[in-house]
Amino acid sequence: MAPPDRSGSSLMLADLRALACLFVVWKLLLLCIAYASPGPGYDTSTTLLLARAQPSLTENSLLEDFAKRLVSNLVRWDALYFVSVARRGVIFEQEWAWGWGFTKFLALVSKVLPSASSQPPLFVQAYAGVLISHVAHLLSVFVLYGLVDCLPFTTDKSQRRKIAFTAACLHVFSSAGLFLSAPYSESLFSLLNFFGVFVHAGIPFELPLEEYGLISLIRLLLSGASFGLATTVRSNGIFSGLIYFYHVYMLFHSRINVHTIVTIAVIGPSAAMILSGMLLPQYIAYQDYCVAPSDGNLRPWCSRKLPSIYSWVQEHYWNVGFLRYWTVSNIPLFLLALPMLCILISTGLAAPGLKLDNTRQPSKQHSNHASVYILCLALPQILLALLAFTTFHVQIVNRIATGYPIWYIVLAAAIVSPNTPAQDDKKTIRPDDALPLVATFQHQLNKHSIQKLLVRGMLMYSIIQGGLYANFMPPA
Repeated sequence: MAPPDRSGSSLMLADLRALACLFVVWKLLLLCIAYASPGPGYDTSTTLLLARAQPSLTENSLLEDFAKRLVSNLVRWDALYFVSVARRGVIFEQEWAWGWGFTKFLALVSKVLPSASSQPPLFVQAYAGVLISHVAHLLSVFVLYGLVDCLPFTTDKSQRRKIAFTAACLHVFSSAGLFLSAPYSESLFSLLNFFGVFVHAGIPFELPLEEYGLISLIRLLLSGASFGLATTVRSNGIFSGLIYFYHVYMLFHSRINVHTIVTIAVIGPSAAMILSGMLLPQYIAYQDYCVAPSDGNLRPWCSRKLPSIYSWVQEHYWNVGFLRYWTVSNIPLFLLALPMLCILISTGLAAPGLKLDNTRQPSKQHSNHASVYILCLALPQILLALLAFTTFHVQIVNRIATGYPIWYIVLAAAIVSPNTPAQDDKKTIRPDDALPLVATFQHQLNKHSIQKLLVRGMLMYSIIQGGLYANFMPPA
């Protein structure tokens, strides 16, 4: 007896349920590791901070003690600043380095938690941060699953669905690990950045600018707003503006008329919203420190040609700058980040060479447009890798890379279709569509042993990193 046919929507729901179950199991494992971790390691910042937040004579139930121990082991490194700033606002100059948008959202959520009135304030912020991270991570898994269907990759629906499911699984097991459970900004950034790409990818990529309808223009504005919000959460969200290079490319393949001018007029505010995600916190800080400083003294960065408090804080307090991190003592951190740097660059370069949709025979122009569009989607992760290698603290690339979707999708495509270009049909990579270097990267990614090594490496790294993080041990 043949099995009953199932509609595409029921298959999608089955996949989403499976992803949710996988998500819960994985999170429980990581939280168990965090809870079982013995203590704060060499740094007692969390112990001192949370001890002052709770009266010493307070008696807690067993469940409350469990929750407080768990959340205490999740408040590590930058999470200390996130929960503190969410509680009392920015006081110290260096606190402007942490996502202004995330701390504001964290403060808002903490006010509406049901138990907010009966818990010590800092614990409320910590609980809110953990809640935000878990909900945003799960939603970003679902958004990534849906994103694959919007991109001009792959072959039939069955193959596309497998790639979507595999990419979403890779995001569940992301190398960010426990950072996606702790009161950190990575989960929320992933959700906003994925959603921005998802909305933008809903615009038919081959559409010339003069044919953009009302829905496409609305998608442009929504994607710009989402990327702008992502930038307030993490400043590297500004890289997502590189996606709009595709519209510059398409301008040369479009007729100049009223519709084209209207589209360009909409692209401008969309890009401006992304830029405002960076400039708004800078403006607020400039007003506080440079226009009417409370102590009457201007800070040194106020007199710069580009008076950015963020760049000043990174440079002054953390010694961030071009090649400043290139020291002998940091070689282990570069080695730790090297696999992710290679993944970001290689998948970004390989992405335009993935097999295009073969439900119809695409023209050469259609194929070129698709390749350029995918390359523009991959540019943010390539730039992130290059800046991580040359400019900022390189080890954090293992967690901030989690907010960029293309590398998940390219790895998933290699896992689902592990054929080399020589074995696959000639549509996989064609000499007239892809550079030889791209073909080389594609060939390496398609090796089954490399795929297994990458997946195992992500799992092992997340588990080991979770134990180190909960014990306040580097790397962070």
